[in-house]
Amino acid sequence: MKTFDRKIEILRDAIEINNERIAGYQKAQDIVQSENLENLYALFGDYKRQSEQFKSELAPFITHFEETVDDGTMVSGKLFRAWMDLKSLVAPSTSESVLASCEKGEDEFKSAYKDLINESLPDFPEIVDLLQTQLSMQLGAHDHIKELRDNS
Repeated sequence: MKTFDRKIEILRDAIEINNERIAGYQKAQDIVQSENLENLYALFGDYKRQSEQFKSELAPFITHFEETVDDGTMVSGKLFRAWMDLKSLVAPSTSESVLASCEKGEDEFKSAYKDLINESLPDFPEIVDLLQTQLSMQLGAHDHIKELRDNS
């Protein structure tokens, strides 16, 4: 595969990962809104906006090559399945269940981003720097979700 094509593929994968995270937090917001858990609704909105920011930071790399930015997800991916677990929540403690599902989604995000970073290391240092910065911010979100889950 040509270097240019691989670079675009890595960027598209990063955007799809963020699209899945956005969709996952939207599902989480829908669930907690129906349970009147406003504090979690706001928090999930913050993390959804974080991934929207990540996408906006990645987009110039793609549009520079006259490519379009996709809003799709990787339907077959582990990250998608982790977020889809939110659909099946019927536990007595909705907040704990939603937080556990979000933590699982964040774990998959972290794993997928680390894979992209490892794939990018030798050829695309400018992408690696951005992905590492985004991963660092996401790890803060993951740790916060985990802490809330542990305390619920």
